[in-house]
Amino acid sequence: MVPADDEARFLSIVLTGRNDEYGVDFQDRFLRTLSFNHRELVARGVSFEVVFVEWAPMPGRPLLIDIALDRVPQLRTGPPFRGLIVDPQYHETLSLNPRLEYLEFIAKNVGIRRARGEYVLTTNCDVFLGRHVLDVFERRALEPGVVYRAARHDLKMAVDSSNLDWDMLEEPRNLERPPRALRPPLMAGGTGDFLLLDRESFQALRGFNEVYRVARIGIDQNFLVKALSIGLAIRDIGGPVYHVNHAGSYRLTRETYRGREAGSPIWAELAFTRRHLRKPAHVGAGPRARASGGSAQGCSAVLVERPAAARRSARGGIAGRAHGRPLPWQLRQTLITLKRDG
Repeated sequence: MVPADDEARFLSIVLTGRNDEYGVDFQDRFLRTLSFNHRELVARGVSFEVVFVEWAPMPGRPLLIDIALDRVPQLRTGPPFRGLIVDPQYHETLSLNPRLEYLEFIAKNVGIRRARGEYVLTTNCDVFLGRHVLDVFERRALEPGVVYRAARHDLKMAVDSSNLDWDMLEEPRNLERPPRALRPPLMAGGTGDFLLLDRESFQALRGFNEVYRVARIGIDQNFLVKALSIGLAIRDIGGPVYHVNHAGSYRLTRETYRGREAGSPIWAELAFTRRHLRKPAHVGAGPRARASGGSAQGCSAVLVERPAAARRSARGGIAGRAHGRPLPWQLRQTLITLKRDG
């Protein structure tokens, strides 16, 4: 029985994409993964919906929403597949970097705000859910107030991804490299490929940072810092997800993204936070602590009281530079660089 569209579900899966083959061969990768994950979730009786946000579609090209419904027919009869289209004017207005082509995490916020599931998974369109992850969903073995992460296993580009099955995904010889373990406290690494949290907590955190709109890379780890700072736990869900390496991926072609979607000063702030994460600090206390609310639909940005040695001018100091360059004053006042509340 297919639930009515307005019926509450256990899981909302939020995906985003563009209709211009962003990242090379995007459409085929999206459809293969969508079909695989949809089939496995249905087979396990998981109550779910898919929320797909089509960001700034190019005119004159077919919408990915329509292509998905045509090429993956089970989307029409199974659990809901909801498509949301964001007009290109929003991208033009919001972006603070003319070379930035895709505001991925603002697009994910669009889906998070409209998700109906008890839990919300933000992932990417070419990520295959692993068996253990699917088993957790089937058993509903999740707790509110916990950010769940999953290690990403990268498969070699030579793997034939046109007809992937479990044997191919789980064959160790197909791995590009030995998988990296997720390490506390942030459990970072391929963060944007799997972030799972109850919807109420996602809403309380106001989703991903919408203040910093200069680069895309790093916003996902910034979310982990923010979650940890308000007392949420971050855990490894216990099993991997899978990604087939492809031409145009960030991991393989980082130089292509430099100055366009990466090379963000956010890394300097994140590194500072990591170094001081275990030192008690009262968030939002003291005369130097500031809070910036951002937009009504964005996420709040909060700075914390820092050790005296680290409080320097915007033209120097530990937190005042990124890769040898000074951080803009406005950026220092808005980046979320929270330490755990002691």
